[in-house]
Amino acid sequence: MEHLIALLPLLSSMPALQVFVGGIVAVTCVGMVLRANKDKHEVPPPAPGSVGDAMVHLQGPAEYLNILRDLREIGRQQVERLDRIAECGRVSRDQLTAQTELLRSIDREQVRHHGHD
Repeated sequence: MEHLIALLPLLSSMPALQVFVGGIVAVTCVGMVLRANKDKHEVPPPAPGSVGDAMVHLQGPAEYLNILRDLREIGRQQVERLDRIAECGRVSRDQLTAQTELLRSIDREQVRHHGHD
């Protein structure tokens, strides 16, 4: 990078080179804009949002209601699974509490036993 910075004073003393590079950049930009305008007119029409959207539109309200029923069933199953997960968490917490209390009682018993010696 430093060697490019060192070239700046040399390039600033060559206005003809600057004009040449500027012209090339300008011509390239104009060419790209013209190409973009030409390509814009050749683009096919946009596709529908998704295949599913097109299918629902073609099949009518009955299919839409079936999809809603399926989504409701999926939601119900998800709630049941979340309830099971919550119950597992409660059971795990209760078991951990019981094990912690057991360890505390063992620790107290060891302290009593060693304290009498």
